[in-house]
Amino acid sequence: PPQNIEAMSKRSHDDETDKFFPATSSQAKRQASNEFSSIITPDYTERNVQKISQILFNYLDGRGNSGLDTKECRLSFDEFAILCKAAKCDVVQARALWLQTDKDNSGYLDRGEFFAFCARRDIFPTVAKMAVKVNEKAQESRARRLVADELFDFLDKDKNNMLSWEEFVPLCKGAGCNAAQAQAGWNVADIDESGSLDREEFSKFATSQSCWPVMKKLHGEMQHMRLREVSKISNAIFGELKASKTSGAEFSEYFNLDELSFEQFAKLCKAAGATSRERALMLFKQTDQDGSNTISRKEFAYFCARKDVWPTIQKIFNWIKAKKEKEKKEESKDKKENKK
Repeated sequence: PPQNIEAMSKRSHDDETDKFFPATSSQAKRQASNEFSSIITPDYTERNVQKISQILFNYLDGRGNSGLDTKECRLSFDEFAILCKAAKCDVVQARALWLQTDKDNSGYLDRGEFFAFCARRDIFPTVAKMAVKVNEKAQESRARRLVADELFDFLDKDKNNMLSWEEFVPLCKGAGCNAAQAQAGWNVADIDESGSLDREEFSKFATSQSCWPVMKKLHGEMQHMRLREVSKISNAIFGELKASKTSGAEFSEYFNLDELSFEQFAKLCKAAGATSRERALMLFKQTDQDGSNTISRKEFAYFCARKDVWPTIQKIFNWIKAKKEKEKKEESKDKKENKK
């Protein structure tokens, strides 16, 4: 791209505004202005033009009518027309802009030609606001996919990276669906009709416009449920480490402090399979957020809630729970024998 974008457009924005919003289409001009009126226009600088042209080029590339949805690092007229349509230009106006922009008459726009188009003073305010809107939508899309992934992980009880009908049903119940509605939702989500949902199928279903408001609400409820579960499990394990004496080799000592020392935390790491002291020390330092050389209940809860740690913490909790139930049964059995 040219080093000096000022040299590309000598005339002022006020003089040339109607080139992108022709005066003969005043209604279209008002509609487009209203659509982007709430967006603040970035400053006209070479860096901003470069960033805006990259955002829009990457967004448009592959969105033409070829049906292949492939990126070719060049824009066809169909892809360029998407931008013009968003600016409320008609086909004649879009074609005129295309002929002005396709400098080498190749039938495609490369990045340099599209940069020159975006750098035009009469074009920049509109494409700048479009780029902001495209970027906001991309961020929203990423946020939705993250929610869908977390819901998927929550529903996938057997952790086989697929959702069965039985695992899908609780989601429908949480959404207040009846049996017929649940079945209809499943039929929509199961695109390949395989009888199970992979992560991509579920993500498309959960992030769709019709489903998203409900999924967002269910995700919030799921987070509250998980916080309660994390609190319950982390407190149970913390209490076991702090004050209990168990028969297992992993928890064979008394722990009397209200906070965990490194040695106590290292025993947990050993139970989780992290036998290296170096690894345990690294995790300890990550968890000791206030640098006190001990781990409080709150710090321990944050550690347990980590996505890479949580599955192992659940296994340790289940091990402790099973051990206690076994001890309770043995104690009850001993009492009965003593009575005899």
